[in-house]
Amino acid sequence: MKSKAVFWFTAVLVIFATFQARRWSNLGMFDYDAGGYYAYLPSAFIYHDLGGADWIETKHQQYRPDVPHAIGLTALPNGNTVPKYPLGVALANVPWFLAAHWYAPLAGYTPDGFTRPYQQAIALGGVVYAIIGLWLLRKLLLRYFPDGVTAWTLAGVGLGTNLLYYASYEANISHAPLFLWHTAMLYCVARWYEDFRWRHAVGLGLFMGLICLTRLSEIMYVLVPLGWGLLRWTDVVPRLQALWQHRGQLLVAVALAAAVLSLQFAFWQVTSGHWLLDTYVGEKFDFTRPHILDGLFSFRKGWLLYTPLMALALLGWLVVRRYVAAAWLPTLLLLPVVWYVTFSWEQWWYGGGFSARPLISLYPLLALSLASLVAYVGAEYRSWQPALAGLMGLFILLNVLQTWQYHRGILHWEHNTAELYFHNFFVVSRDQMWLPPGGITDIPPDH
Repeated sequence: MKSKAVFWFTAVLVIFATFQARRWSNLGMFDYDAGGYYAYLPSAFIYHDLGGADWIETKHQQYRPDVPHAIGLTALPNGNTVPKYPLGVALANVPWFLAAHWYAPLAGYTPDGFTRPYQQAIALGGVVYAIIGLWLLRKLLLRYFPDGVTAWTLAGVGLGTNLLYYASYEANISHAPLFLWHTAMLYCVARWYEDFRWRHAVGLGLFMGLICLTRLSEIMYVLVPLGWGLLRWTDVVPRLQALWQHRGQLLVAVALAAAVLSLQFAFWQVTSGHWLLDTYVGEKFDFTRPHILDGLFSFRKGWLLYTPLMALALLGWLVVRRYVAAAWLPTLLLLPVVWYVTFSWEQWWYGGGFSARPLISLYPLLALSLASLVAYVGAEYRSWQPALAGLMGLFILLNVLQTWQYHRGILHWEHNTAELYFHNFFVVSRDQMWLPPGGITDIPPDH
């Protein structure tokens, strides 16, 4: 089967990229955001102090005293230090952390939560979650599309978007598990509305809870189960009747999601004495000044500039009603909400990152639109198939090239400009990289 071959090729490429990078060789896997996501685990299992996340700064100073680092931690008034990020990623990494903690002393490493086995385990965990997400996406696509269409779509999402980067080089942060949670949630939504089985209701609640526990703002994705399958106003009453008929399952799903999310509130209560805590000190949303055009098109971090294949997915929404009618309304509702909320964050480019990394959570849903476009062209405009295949192929090659460029620092992590972009378009080595006369630090941020 073509889609199975694409899946395995993508999985092997992701694994190769991860282990080729060997970021743990300099003990750098827990720098920046990754350290904040991870700090929960050693705090709980090694140092037995949930409010002592500053252990990771001590380890940085011990192992890497000459390397500047910035980790997502927040100091509390009561003297505790906690990660500023929710604990969803840490929860996902519990089995990988425990395996590393068992293995480290056997291999002669200090079992302090920082040495190479821990870094390798967390990297491997993210890779595995991304690969499982791609496998589940293939399973979802095959419910609606033939294998050939599924193969092209899987190649587009897995190789033609910034998911490739966050499934490999930076699989240690939130986007790999989030991709799995969103794919699993979408799969459970689709199946639950088909058969109203308990297992799908439980899955819906569990994965919705994990999504919110990983990034609290992603509660907006509840629009997917709310809008799934609604095509006209006359569908609302039958939907409400069906939900009432299966209210027990619905209540269990809601209760399970709330129970998972409550872990974060319980953690805040234990460490700070408050059920709600603002850990993003000095950072906030500014809903009066969204940077939607910048977020979509700018050379700094424009989603459709660095991930142009998703433009085809947006075009595919026009025909998704023909193939996966149930996905039509959720996509219509969710896209403007996600763009508005995501790019209303004051640091709308989200610091270091390749393309608009928060939008990776949209890819499972947009995969249905992309597949619809591929199927539609194949059914109605067969003479256009080579052009579409060629365009998708070019976008995949561009993404693979720019994934490598970003990994090597040729695409700047925060301050890229049109001048830098075009001067370094085909550059694959930092030795050949063009820089402005004043250096990269002289490049002003484009607000």
